[in-house]
Amino acid sequence: MFVVETHNIAQLKELIVSLQAEIQRLRAENEELKRRLAQNSANSHQPPALDGLAKKIIKPGLPKQKPKKQGGQPGHPGKTLLMVESPDTIIEHRPTHCQQCGQDFTHTTPTLLQRRQVFDLPQPRLYVEEHRQMALLCACGCVNTGQFPAFVTAPVQYGPGIQAQSILFNIDYKLPFAKVTQLWADLTGYAYNPATLIAAQTSLYEQLDPVEAQIKCQLQAAEVCHFDETGLRVGGKLQWLHVACTAFFTYLFVHPSRGQKALKATQSVFEDCANWLVHDRPAARCWSSYFVTGKGRHALCGAHLLRELQAQIEQGRVWAGHLHEYLLTLYKATRHGPLPANERRSWQEAYRQLCEQGLAEELPPLTFYNKAGKALNKRPKKSTGRNLLDRLITHEEAVLAFAFEDGVPFSNNEAERALRPAKIKQKVSGGFRTESGAHRYARITGFIATMRKQKCNVVEQLANVLTGHFQWTT
Repeated sequence: MFVVETHNIAQLKELIVSLQAEIQRLRAENEELKRRLAQNSANSHQPPALDGLAKKIIKPGLPKQKPKKQGGQPGHPGKTLLMVESPDTIIEHRPTHCQQCGQDFTHTTPTLLQRRQVFDLPQPRLYVEEHRQMALLCACGCVNTGQFPAFVTAPVQYGPGIQAQSILFNIDYKLPFAKVTQLWADLTGYAYNPATLIAAQTSLYEQLDPVEAQIKCQLQAAEVCHFDETGLRVGGKLQWLHVACTAFFTYLFVHPSRGQKALKATQSVFEDCANWLVHDRPAARCWSSYFVTGKGRHALCGAHLLRELQAQIEQGRVWAGHLHEYLLTLYKATRHGPLPANERRSWQEAYRQLCEQGLAEELPPLTFYNKAGKALNKRPKKSTGRNLLDRLITHEEAVLAFAFEDGVPFSNNEAERALRPAKIKQKVSGGFRTESGAHRYARITGFIATMRKQKCNVVEQLANVLTGHFQWTT
């Protein structure tokens, strides 16, 4: 009887241990599922479009210093309409006769009382330019003929102006091919064929090859370069649109891979950039490809870190609130330049102390066991907060680079803004049917963005490329 009871007690103890492990596993799983359900654009990398119609008011990650009144701010130059000295057309509104006695004013010179100018577009029409090849007979008997411009290749064709505008409508303004055709039909009576537009884009894509090479050279030599990527549907498959950009240049390319294969590909400039590389990573992990590839120094996006810390604050983590406040305070202190050398050590020590407090607050890595006592996970599972802390500790230099290095920004917004138009394009069109279409979009978009950053007339520069007259100026 005693042996049987001892055996039963041993079984019960084993059962209790296994149940405790199961409860621990279920609690961790429940916490993780709650965390995922609570994700929004304020505490994760999730875009605002996924917040839903019933979303709460999301405060910006970097709060504004002071609320401003609506409208133009003091000192803003404004872009209001101003009267011109030489209008294109003058229409005089003069009385024809006296309203009291009926005298005729036909031959009477009026006095100018008031001027008003209306700015409008003339009725659109296609301007037809005829090119004639002429011949001259020399006294020696040789017949000499003139040469058509290189872009004039057919008896009847569209010119570079309408081609450039059509490409801009489709690529930059996200109008589908059929809408571009309908637009020109409504404006001019000529339906610009989608096949003609695709041919113009292909020609522009090929002619932009040397221009793109120069943009890549400028990015490689930049003191600070921003990197990011986003998913695209291309030919029914997931591919990735990668960006490298600065305040003056933008370069985009499409690749099947998101990680090292793309960063090491011939299209990428990541490995050739030897200075500061600014990038960001999704929550719960720090994309290692960026840190094991290339020869530059790394800086992490502070805005992404603030959102990840906000998620931990909502989970009740005290350390996350302290680090969130620390980063915001440091950001405000360095808005006009990096910290003086004599202040950096104290800020570093404060940062490390906060990370140590976080490690003490976070649960240690967990190992889950089955009823037989065998570990279910090969390595202990860390909480989301502990993973974040490990990244903050490992990549301290990348996190604090904005405060210690001149020219390194707090966020990766430069790259985020460069990729945002691609998401709008995907929402309008659903994706790209062919890889060639995606590659055309990437190269042309990079060129348009670069021209805008350099304050150039985009339509004029697109036409210059199409006609072979583009001159690179930096």
